[in-house]
Amino acid sequence: MLSMDVVFTQILVILLYIAIGYVAGKCRLINPDQRKYLTTICTSLILPFTILSAAGQSLDRRQMAELGLSFVMMLGLFIATTFIAMRIQRRAPVPAKVTIASLVTYPNCTFLGLPLCRALFGDIAILYNAVAMVAFNVLFFTWQCSAFTGQRFRPRNLATPGTIATLILLVMLFAGIQFPAPVQTVVSSTGLMITPLSLIIIGVMMSENRIALILKERRAYAVTLIRNLVIPLIAMLLLKLLPGDGATRLCQLVYLACPCATLTSIYAIQNDMEPELAARSVLMSTLFFAGTLPLIIAIGMRFLG
Repeated sequence: MLSMDVVFTQILVILLYIAIGYVAGKCRLINPDQRKYLTTICTSLILPFTILSAAGQSLDRRQMAELGLSFVMMLGLFIATTFIAMRIQRRAPVPAKVTIASLVTYPNCTFLGLPLCRALFGDIAILYNAVAMVAFNVLFFTWQCSAFTGQRFRPRNLATPGTIATLILLVMLFAGIQFPAPVQTVVSSTGLMITPLSLIIIGVMMSENRIALILKERRAYAVTLIRNLVIPLIAMLLLKLLPGDGATRLCQLVYLACPCATLTSIYAIQNDMEPELAARSVLMSTLFFAGTLPLIIAIGMRFLG
């Protein structure tokens, strides 16, 4: 049974990893160019191994159906959030409208959600991360990416290493295929690297910005409130309707309670779409995550069982 002591312990572990990255950034042990390189290593190399490490599990039809329903729920929530955010801001300038919609819609499932959920719920968290990541990629690299760049959707944008690894994982799970023991050992041990690496990267990102400037961005407070609290509370109502035990539903809730995705900041900066708002909102929601997540989990434990 999950206890709040375990939750606070894991949050402390996450904060310590982030602190290592923060100090490394401030001491210039890792500069912005090196941080970008490490990010590429994390998402393009380590993440696929993390996803494929779940191939050692065996799932029955009921569990596969629950994963399918989870994908539909997450994709539907992302689409509804984007649509509502755009409608509410229909009179706002396009850059602000697009960026804020992206900030409140997409959670940082991989860099924060995956390490935390894996520690709290075990390897089943990898499967729900894969589901969340596919739902994320389907909408982000179709509508959201086009909104940022002004270009038409390109199918090749969906062919990310994480998405490809997820498709391989699903084929292996459906076919009952597993890696030989030595290969599984290498895949699993390599995949474990994502926890320290991803969190250290977040710490380095924080070191590149002044905390005082982050806290002065008024719009970032509204984004953080919606992303860290409002969306998870709505998701909790949807998860109550889905089958599954309390642990798997709580695992999905944690993913949906994560702060703003760093990918939003990257695209906003690259396309000059309110870059300061995006960067400060991502960092503010990450800073407040240590306080909002325990609250969401405590409510979720009571409401979801």
